[in-house]
Amino acid sequence: MASLFKPTRPFPLPDDAVIVAKGDKQFVKIGRDVYPITSDGKQFLKPTAKWCADVTHADGTRKRVRFSPNKSAAQMMLAELLKTIENEKAGIHNPNAVHQRKPLVALLAEYEQGQRDRGTTAKHASQAAYRCRAAFDACGFVFAADLDATKVERWLAERRGKAKPDGGISAQTSNHIAVALKAFCNWCVRADRMTGNPFRHMGKVRVDADIRHERRAMGADEFDRLAAAAQAGGEYRHLSGPDRRMLYTVAGMTGLRAAELASLVPESFDLDATPPTVTVEAGYSKRRRRDVLPLHTGLCDDIREWLAGKPAGEALWGGTWAKYTQAVLLIRHDLEAARAAWLAEAATAEERADRESSDFLLYRDRAGRVADFHCLRHTFVSNLVRSGVGPKDAQTLARHSTVTLTLGRYAHTTLTDTAAAVNRLPTVGGSSTGAAPGAATSDNGGGFAGAVEETTEGRAEGVKSAEVLKLKGIEDDQEGLKTGEGSTPRRIRTFNLRFRRPML
Repeated sequence: MASLFKPTRPFPLPDDAVIVAKGDKQFVKIGRDVYPITSDGKQFLKPTAKWCADVTHADGTRKRVRFSPNKSAAQMMLAELLKTIENEKAGIHNPNAVHQRKPLVALLAEYEQGQRDRGTTAKHASQAAYRCRAAFDACGFVFAADLDATKVERWLAERRGKAKPDGGISAQTSNHIAVALKAFCNWCVRADRMTGNPFRHMGKVRVDADIRHERRAMGADEFDRLAAAAQAGGEYRHLSGPDRRMLYTVAGMTGLRAAELASLVPESFDLDATPPTVTVEAGYSKRRRRDVLPLHTGLCDDIREWLAGKPAGEALWGGTWAKYTQAVLLIRHDLEAARAAWLAEAATAEERADRESSDFLLYRDRAGRVADFHCLRHTFVSNLVRSGVGPKDAQTLARHSTVTLTLGRYAHTTLTDTAAAVNRLPTVGGSSTGAAPGAATSDNGGGFAGAVEETTEGRAEGVKSAEVLKLKGIEDDQEGLKTGEGSTPRRIRTFNLRFRRPML
């Protein structure tokens, strides 16, 4: 039976050592501790910090195993090891045993390759591994047994509390790291690398109160001037001016992402179909599905003319402009050119001063919102909402998982938009003179009840909605109370009529 002990190591004897004799043996006193001296009298023996045991493994080999400096913990570790050896002798195999001794760096490499084998893009796989590696390095995790959700949460909280130049991160980035850690450990459990996920209970933080990279939607004039500046500009990042103009136009009218646009070839456009479409293959779509999107018919002639002469099968917007953050540099270059041209159009010094104080065509406005390449997707969704497209249609065209993401993050409204929405509401309360067209009057019941009743006109004769009858019943009851007609309130008679009439 293996037992715990602390092996000793020889150390040089200090010159000022205090020698103590106990019987026929000599010891040296260092501080409060007393250690035996070797037979040559030049060294002393000091025990190691960790408890050890000489263990006979299942294959018959005898090896010395080091455990914890704490004796109680070392006893538990020795008991677990002996149990594992007995299971191996009995033919009970533990698939996690080999992988538990692997460092997390090796497991991350296996995870990244596994993600690519499943069809995940190389960019997404490497990004997930990078986020996990950053957390492991910051928290000092080396093996799977070191993983601790509490340490990670504390580290993320510290990073969120810092400014970006000091290494701070946003709440959204913090959530991305948490999701990456959970996904990695889930893979480890499925692949028999770990027995459980230590991050399974780690939650997300709210992102709406800590937005550090907020995008804005472009106005129509801004978008037109950006396209014009690109058209007039020379080659930049291996893209000609006309190519960049068409890139911005297609992005703003389809909502395609930079990587999806970089994958398009001339055959991706079907301009003669009804309706005309553009197709993103599954290997380049973010949701890993083949996406066929409708095109605005007003763009077809422009796209057809631009496609003339483009070689078949080759990327329309080739190069590395869509990788990492290079798309930001691309649109920022043309935004600066467009703003410079707009400022030069000022007729007077006062007008130029007003324009210079404006946010028009600025990459980052004074509210901190940016107009990077992905803002063209925000512009597309915002224009859909402004044009009156239904929420479900907007979600489908944006290819989002939830309508909340479409309307909550990508749809941007201005004060002008909200004011126009308010003006479309029916007028509440009648006016004796000068009533606005469509406003409720005494002829249609007055107030909001009349407005509701007016919306039901054109239905089948003799059929009214429950809402109209309910509101009219309340009003008739009030009138009956004023005139004192009848012993039974008209509210009850109107409600009885409501239940007798057929409802659609």
